Amino acid sequence: MEPVTTIERSIENSNQYITFYLGDEMYGVAIKYLQEIIRVPEVVKVPRVPQYIRGLANLRGTILTIVDCRLRLGLAKAEDTEASRVIVLTADDKRLGYVVDRVAGVISIRRDEVEEISGEETAVDFLEGVARIEDGEKLVMLLDARRLIKSWDGEASQKLVNTINHTRINEDNKKSMDTTSEEQLQLISFKIGNEEYGIEVANVQEIVRVSEEINEVPNTPPYILGIISLRNRILPIVSMRRLFHMEECAFDERSRIIVTHVKEEDCSYTVGFRVDVVSEVLRIARTSIDPVPPLLKGKGIEEISGICKLDGGRRLVYVLDPKKMFSHGLKESADILRSRGDNGEMEVIDEKDEEEQIVSFVVDGMECAFSIEDVREIIRLTDILAVPKAPDFVEGVINLRGIIVPVIDLRKKFGLKKVERDEHNRIVIVEISGRRTGLIVDSVKEVLKVKRSKIESTPEILVEEIEQRFIRGIAKFDGANRMIILLSAEEVLSGKEKKELMEIDKIEQGE
Repeated sequence: MEPVTTIERSIENSNQYITFYLGDEMYGVAIKYLQEIIRVPEVVKVPRVPQYIRGLANLRGTILTIVDCRLRLGLAKAEDTEASRVIVLTADDKRLGYVVDRVAGVISIRRDEVEEISGEETAVDFLEGVARIEDGEKLVMLLDARRLIKSWDGEASQKLVNTINHTRINEDNKKSMDTTSEEQLQLISFKIGNEEYGIEVANVQEIVRVSEEINEVPNTPPYILGIISLRNRILPIVSMRRLFHMEECAFDERSRIIVTHVKEEDCSYTVGFRVDVVSEVLRIARTSIDPVPPLLKGKGIEEISGICKLDGGRRLVYVLDPKKMFSHGLKESADILRSRGDNGEMEVIDEKDEEEQIVSFVVDGMECAFSIEDVREIIRLTDILAVPKAPDFVEGVINLRGIIVPVIDLRKKFGLKKVERDEHNRIVIVEISGRRTGLIVDSVKEVLKVKRSKIESTPEILVEEIEQRFIRGIAKFDGANRMIILLSAEEVLSGKEKKELMEIDKIEQGE
């Protein structure tokens, strides 16, 4: 047996570390925990998380939680620079990305160069020792990756969100939510010029921004602007202005395309209608819709199926029937609108590829969403009446067509700074424990669809750091950079807060 050389013995007694700087101090993590090093990515913020969690990033299709290493170790915050990097660490099947000031490199550190430390500094909890290198002239703070990522006990592990719960609201819950659902109509309202129109939500697949150039198609009527590619499908775009013989206007940041699917006996049509601006989601009683006056019938407005009177008749919304909109010759004029199915039978779709329709909105730069089934309606900001002795998280109440609805500011609920409200603010009406509740958001973005296979469970670090039951999961979209936080309306409030919310009725009744 050959004798062990001094060099071989030195290798056996040393470990490799990836080293990096936070300010002037050098830190190191055992290289066996290093997955990769990346530039600092754009992140999606997450509500109600510790300050050191920057948010979520999409790393080649996988959601990665990004942590500010400075703040995690109790150091002062600093702005990112060109040298800033994210070191992605894995331990015990958990993965996190840590933002560091700059990466130094990989070095070998002998065991006899490592000293144990003691003290009361915050960083001590994550240190496995301090190494003296370069003949003792330089110190490297060695971090324990396992402690940094934090191993959880069995009970906490049980709380991890492994799958997204896509169970629809059961029938009993539906009955308790709205005993007159058959008499209600849910509309997406939008404007064309100064007039307001509405289409039933059931006919709307999604609402998207005009994000790319519309390709013109020759020999088509002037109201067909052209076609775009929407998730690898050709979508014809129709100008509602031209369809209604109005002057066309330029696209701007408020312009939207309402994607509508119309089924008929022999074929179906998926069409994108270009509108000036989408206003809100309305839930109204069918009895509040008046028929079109007889004098107007037959005057080229066959597509208007009724007129909805709101705000005491001061606001009129024309209800459109997408099938009748094709009476302008749209159906016969262009085969690009036609998409036939085999024998008219519905295509069987894998459960993971089924789509969920969501309503997205913004709170302090975070893009969040509720399932459209959770959203009763979306209204403009209105006067909110303060209620004495109401819980702190309740802004007050509003009168929604005779129903007293408590209103909660999501910024306040999520512990975010208060800002001046403007014309973009909206109140999203949802059901919480069978009671209509309004949630103030900064703005509502769009209605869109997401495949279940594109929804990931809540990252484990978020579940461990704070109770995050209200986050159902994270929806990823093609292009990798856009992610939307899916919220559960029922879980936005804790059990205690729900009970306090129920006390609003007693307060209002003077009990």
